Amino acid sequence: MIKRFVIVFLILAVIFGGIFGYKAYKGYETEQMMKTRKYPPASVTVAVSKIGNWQPYIHTIGNVTAVNSVNVTTQIAGQVNGIYFKSGEFVRKNQILVTLDDSLQLAQFKLYKSQFIVNKFNYLQYKKAYKKNAVSKASYIQMLSTLKQNEAEISQTEVTIGYMTIRAPFSGIVGIRGSSSVNLGQYIQPGVSIIPLYSINPIYVDFTMPQNDLHSLKIGQKVLIGLNSYQGKVFIGRIKAISIDVNTVSRNITVRVIVNNGNMILRPGMFVTGRVFLPVIHNVVTVPATALTYNPYGDFVYVVVKENGVSYVKTDYVTAGEQRNGVVIVSKGLKPGVTVVTAGQVKLRNGVPIIIRKNKAGKGNSK
Repeated sequence: MIKRFVIVFLILAVIFGGIFGYKAYKGYETEQMMKTRKYPPASVTVAVSKIGNWQPYIHTIGNVTAVNSVNVTTQIAGQVNGIYFKSGEFVRKNQILVTLDDSLQLAQFKLYKSQFIVNKFNYLQYKKAYKKNAVSKASYIQMLSTLKQNEAEISQTEVTIGYMTIRAPFSGIVGIRGSSSVNLGQYIQPGVSIIPLYSINPIYVDFTMPQNDLHSLKIGQKVLIGLNSYQGKVFIGRIKAISIDVNTVSRNITVRVIVNNGNMILRPGMFVTGRVFLPVIHNVVTVPATALTYNPYGDFVYVVVKENGVSYVKTDYVTAGEQRNGVVIVSKGLKPGVTVVTAGQVKLRNGVPIIIRKNKAGKGNSK
């Protein structure tokens, strides 16, 4: 039994040893073949890293608001007898908008003026008599008081008559006069809204921004404003004010921008986007964003190297910065004027030869 067991053990050892030896031999051959294998050239497109100025900005959103806005109203009650504006039109400061019936006030004004003639004459007579001690001082003071009261009544009536003509407090655009608005013949009370009025040239845009951006903001800073309803239309404004307080819930601040709105495109309540321009960064190296490749070790680009007439690639790890409009900043790891691969990186690794193909426009790339 022991002899048979030894024989079986030896036979199995020979069989398994042969199998493992064959596997090891095939692995060795494969390894040697991979070391000596030449990869076929990969087809790629390339671009050259550039150096230049970079304009950073902060993207934000905001709302348009009028510089001045008010619901025009009356200070005294009266019946409307004239409306002198059209819905949505531009009116100038002090332009007449509405008039109220002032016939009663005009009659009172004439009455007070006629009384003034008598009171002034009596006052002058009392003044002469007082100088001659013909009347008492109390009588003279009483007549002077009557004259002054009469003058006050005249002034008060003049002011009241002025209030009967309702004027625009500033230049701007009036709103739409609807069925619920003031109409001819209507008796209105003080505080009743006659028509909304907005001053929109210039106009304000209020942006909400994170408190972390506060250090980058200053009065007079340039802001580019975009409007979705007008594709391609942009407005240039300047920061006029920065809120002193920070919202305790959102931790945001409000930034007010003043914008020239001569064409009246911007209207109160509109939603807009904004770019707050920061100081320009000089001598920045940039490459197309498609040149940047990622792996667990970091960001890198494939740099094109040419030796003995053959182009191949090597890996160059970089530190990438801000990316915008298909271009990315390379803050570390790449010099300007270096040719990098922009498409075809899937088949690449260090030392792989390449063939540079033309781009979609049919133009050759720099090598």
